[in-house]
Amino acid sequence: MLKPPPDRRIMGVTILDTEMGREHEEDRNAFLDIHAELNNGNKVNIEIQVTNEHNMTKRTLYYWSRTYMEGFQKGDPFDKLPRTISIAIIDYILYKKEALHRYHLTFDLMEREESILWDDTMEIHLVEMPKLVRMWRQKRIGFGDDEVIEWLLLLEADEDEGLRKELRGRAMDNPILHEAMEKWEDLSRDPNAIREYEARHKALMDRLAAEAESERRQKMKYEEGLREGLKEGEHQKTVEIVRNMLAMGMEIEAIVQVTGLTIEQVQKHRHDRIG
Repeated sequence: MLKPPPDRRIMGVTILDTEMGREHEEDRNAFLDIHAELNNGNKVNIEIQVTNEHNMTKRTLYYWSRTYMEGFQKGDPFDKLPRTISIAIIDYILYKKEALHRYHLTFDLMEREESILWDDTMEIHLVEMPKLVRMWRQKRIGFGDDEVIEWLLLLEADEDEGLRKELRGRAMDNPILHEAMEKWEDLSRDPNAIREYEARHKALMDRLAAEAESERRQKMKYEEGLREGLKEGEHQKTVEIVRNMLAMGMEIEAIVQVTGLTIEQVQKHRHDRIG
């Protein structure tokens, strides 16, 4: 995914932490957090998130900044600050209109008009899985287009038997992918892992159902308030018309015929006006 130039080839990765940054309420919906260091000194944050908390951009910048400043002390030279890369793999669409034909977006610190790079210290990758899956199913992209596609689609393979078969075929010529699939299938047979997965999946489904119910209730409340507001507005308009008619000296019977109100209602408005 990073596609570094030849002089920056990644020869090794050290996993520093798989739980970095889970300090906020929203973090419970992150499927995986990995904090890693490449052999060239670059730091990398990887997050897989399955639900939209509507804070992904701010959240990514926050954890990027934490990684960037990690270990930096007062008095240290600025060139000690590492190039820091954030990779967010999300199971929803964040950018609906922009770049609909691209599932992988890369963000840098660039000058707006001339696209001049300020510094390569910041690099943010966003992968929107629904776009990738849609493009793959529509055969707009294939495994041969980019090596990273098969690895990303591996995340979707647990719920798609056809995709699993295709990936197994690809794995015959890719020892690393083959090993990954073997470990993944071993894990899927582990009773403890299955229970943990099912518990997390149930918690997620329960939460999504609760959010949907809350949204439904809020919508009903809004629509009810709107109806009441319209009803109140119509009532006030009728009152104003009746008072204007009374001010013009129209007979009560004529007002009843025009407005559809009862004699008692018109008389009440006349008394209110006089009072």
